[in-house]
Amino acid sequence: MWMFDFFKGQFVDVIRWENPENYLLVKKFSRNLDEIKDTTNLIVDPWYGAIFVHNWKVEAIQTEWWKWELSTENIPFLTALKSWKRLWESNDKSAIYFVKTTEILNLKWWTKNPVKYVDPKYSFPIKLRAFWNLTLKISDIEKFWLNYIWTRSEVSVDEIKEIVVDRLIGQITSILARDAYSYVDIDAKRVEIANKLESLVNAEIEILWLTITDFRIEDTNFDEETEKLIMKVSTQTANVKAMNELSDVSNKAMENYTKTKNLDIMQEAAWNDWAMWWMVGTVMWMNMWNMMNTNQTSSISSWDDTELKLEKLKSMLEKNLITQEEFDVKKKEILGNM
Repeated sequence: MWMFDFFKGQFVDVIRWENPENYLLVKKFSRNLDEIKDTTNLIVDPWYGAIFVHNWKVEAIQTEWWKWELSTENIPFLTALKSWKRLWESNDKSAIYFVKTTEILNLKWWTKNPVKYVDPKYSFPIKLRAFWNLTLKISDIEKFWLNYIWTRSEVSVDEIKEIVVDRLIGQITSILARDAYSYVDIDAKRVEIANKLESLVNAEIEILWLTITDFRIEDTNFDEETEKLIMKVSTQTANVKAMNELSDVSNKAMENYTKTKNLDIMQEAAWNDWAMWWMVGTVMWMNMWNMMNTNQTSSISSWDDTELKLEKLKSMLEKNLITQEEFDVKKKEILGNM
């Protein structure tokens, strides 16, 4: 009985990636292919593919998901496998690999070390951290196996992600410096920068038959030193803007003030002309009055008359009816007539 159990245990009932690990992209079927039999079933689950390799050559690839029995089905994958089985060659020349064919979603990453470049607008050093989310997939399973898997038994998602991330970090510095993105433009142009990165990195990783199907920069920030520089630049920029705005206000205010003062000056000149004529008229009237009353005895002496005139003249000056210059001229005239 134990002999039967022993030989039974040597046969492979199912060729399948049992309980696929999320962290793996590729896994080699671990059982010995010499153990397969006619009743062995091949099961390819959704979002996975199977690769049959013989003598380091890909003999067949099965990406359609289903369950097939070796003895009854006639798909190319099983045909190649049965042909090999009939040759009874050593199993070390043959292997089956399972690979994820679907997109690998939400691969989040960030720049562990800040990206360094010189701000093209303000000419100070920038240290930027970027946080992104990308989606990857294998673009050609056969060529991916030939160029990357070869004799390996496993390929992890993380190691593929590292390959892509290294290229992203190398390209982001070039894009920021080459295309002159100032720190003030980064947030507004994330999508534009992400599209450029996706295009450049896809050109690099196509030799591995990988492709980025979605790439987004979710956030960016600056290190403490850069934040201080940005604060200084922002403060200076705000000050310059305020000065420019105040300059505009001052220019307008000065223009209005000048117009107002000019109007005041014109009004004052008109008032002074009137005052001058009023003063002259008053003096002429007083002279006529004196002439008409030459026969009358004046109770006011010549000195008193002069004093009165000076007092009136001073009053006119204080009321801004005449200018200081006009006051001085008239004063000298009055005193000269004493």
